[in-house]
Amino acid sequence: MEKLLIIGAGIGQINIIKKAQKMGFHVTVVSQPGNYPGLDLADDIIYCDIYDREKIVDLAKEHHINAVTSDQNDLMMPTVAYIAEKLELPGNTFAQVMSYCNKNNFRDNCDKLNIPVPKHISVNSDDYNFSEFNCRLPWIVKPADSQSSVGVQRIDKMCELQPALEFALSKSPTNSAIVEEFFKGKEIVCEGYVENGKYYLLGFADRKYFKLDNLMIPAQTIFPSTVNTQILEKIVTYEERMAEYIAPSFAIIHSEYLINEESGEIRVVESALRGGGVYISSHLIPLATGIDVNEILLKKAMGKTVDVENLFKKRKSAAAGYVCFYLPEGIVQSVKGIEELRTYDFVKLMSLDDMKIGEKCYKMLHKGMRKGPILVYGNDREELEKNIMTVRNTLQIEVVTDKGTISNIIWE
Repeated sequence: MEKLLIIGAGIGQINIIKKAQKMGFHVTVVSQPGNYPGLDLADDIIYCDIYDREKIVDLAKEHHINAVTSDQNDLMMPTVAYIAEKLELPGNTFAQVMSYCNKNNFRDNCDKLNIPVPKHISVNSDDYNFSEFNCRLPWIVKPADSQSSVGVQRIDKMCELQPALEFALSKSPTNSAIVEEFFKGKEIVCEGYVENGKYYLLGFADRKYFKLDNLMIPAQTIFPSTVNTQILEKIVTYEERMAEYIAPSFAIIHSEYLINEESGEIRVVESALRGGGVYISSHLIPLATGIDVNEILLKKAMGKTVDVENLFKKRKSAAAGYVCFYLPEGIVQSVKGIEELRTYDFVKLMSLDDMKIGEKCYKMLHKGMRKGPILVYGNDREELEKNIMTVRNTLQIEVVTDKGTISNIIWE
């Protein structure tokens, strides 16, 4: 039996574990002990820190591993590449992965290739001298190599810089941060696949954020995007340019862009050699395009040939998205509509098991505190929007606040 090593056992690996097993692979996951759903699914487990790469290489040899992969998680991808290189397995080099996953490296490459990025500087200390950073506030401060918006903050005053920088550095495995201009615009997500440096577009999605001061937490990601086609075509040229320059052997590429639709200006915010999280690569892309990109990833990791050109010629055009929400601070008093949601054929997945009467709700501080997601399908964008409104009208959760008032779900 072919033996596959998957780095990580979190929620982003659930689909790829199940798919690999369905394809007949023996799946070993690498993870530290903890409440990770992939641990219950795997055929075998290596308990190890994902950053202890040399140890993982030795253990992979002992387990006679034939392939290595991971998805939907920036932190796992350098380890995947390191093991593939050391064991001479199909995959990308460590340098190729870091060219995308490290935000400072990625921006430097964008500058070389004339791909527009926000003005930025690399920072490795909280006492950095910003006198030469010729950029007006507000700024965005973020770790150079974290994920899920952890450590990302917007600052509007210089007095906010020091604590934001200390926090960002503390969330970086390499103690590295990036400070960049705040570019006002609509965010879109670009999903693609690359093979030997050739880029294939999977689709664009619009992203909406919760209206929270200084916290940048997505509420929705919806395929396809409604942004002007000419702007989207320009973004594809940027993706092609970077893919050709780095020339990954094979990978899903997840990129995020900001667009000022009035001026037509574009900025790429970040990119990574992995699929989008919150079920984007595992569920939303197959629903919206008919292309099972995780299956492609697994076959390539095993060294199998895939007719990518033909697959992308058969791409369909539908709509799919995830919606999340949060609850005001207080105690959940009532939950209605979950069973009704289960009857809707356009609701493809719900993560609502934690919605229980008596649950304590806390102030939302980061992306991991969102409720959901709920995955919704539509034959086109218009139908998808209607289905999302049906979901919002059906699910009703009441919370008793500390002041004794009754509040409901906050969707945006």
